Amino acid sequence: MKLKFNNLPEILDWIREPSHKGHLYLLEAAIASAKGSEKGSFNVGDKVIFGRPNGRKHHGFIVKMNPAKAVVDCAGSKWRVPYSMMEAA
Repeated sequence: MKLKFNNLPEILDWIREPSHKGHLYLLEAAIASAKGSEKGSFNVGDKVIFGRPNGRKHHGFIVKMNPAKAVVDCAGSKWRVPYSMMEAA
């Protein structure tokens, strides 16, 4: 069966079909990869670098982890930084 993007009932029926479970795992993995969710690669206490791509970089330590952003302490000031903007120092 070929699914069309404008036919929502058929798409929902395809998703609910138990035999398509393996395909759904692949879709979930692709979506997570596309979102750039890198939360799993960081922990509280990790030293990180973040900032604009061609601008000033900030160095700090992760003090709290939320679902979308981490709280990073940079020399006394705290920043809420998306995981996609951070890299390990």
